[in-house]
Amino acid sequence: MSVISYGVSTELDAVNSILMSVGESPVNTLTVQSPEVAIAQKTLRQVCREVQAEGWSYNTENEYPIDLDTNNQCIIPNNVIQLDLNIYQHGKDYDIVRRSDNGIMKVYDKKGHTFTFTNCSKLYFDIIWMIDYEDLPQAFKDYITCRASRIASNRMVNNPQSAKLLEADEAGLRALALEYETKQGDYNIFNDFQYQQDANTTYRPFKVLRRM
Repeated sequence: MSVISYGVSTELDAVNSILMSVGESPVNTLTVQSPEVAIAQKTLRQVCREVQAEGWSYNTENEYPIDLDTNNQCIIPNNVIQLDLNIYQHGKDYDIVRRSDNGIMKVYDKKGHTFTFTNCSKLYFDIIWMIDYEDLPQAFKDYITCRASRIASNRMVNNPQSAKLLEADEAGLRALALEYETKQGDYNIFNDFQYQQDANTTYRPFKVLRRM
């Protein structure tokens, strides 16, 4: 079977798609010194972060362990968008938030008013990761690229007719992304597969409505 070179898009492909949507010529590299390329790439990365912050099956992990350092503090990796302590591991022992400590992002316990966690060597989190564009599912690459094209078009040319066409394309591609999500997530109306013993973790239709 032959290898299809365009089967999976790259960040360069996405930037070129954005450039062409505003009437600019595509480029061969992202290192070219061009304000249009810079705007396209920054817009793409902004939208990539915004979409991933919603939390999807491909970038969400439950009960992910992070070891405490020698000071019994938990340093947050820089590719974490959102995190919360897993309730099945820690109950309501802590009430945590992200907070900077001398320029280092750490887990802060609002309940204990401290960065220090005693009587444990690690904490377990439900985490939403920031995934590199190249590693995203293709359905989400297409959706993110189209959404970024619409935003960049409004910023650079402000053509209402073009914006309407891109908006229609964006809606269709988001539907495909949601279809991918429902297949990968294995959702069901009664319970999820990970925590079947807890009726409070049933699939909630309002979460789907919120994403429409």
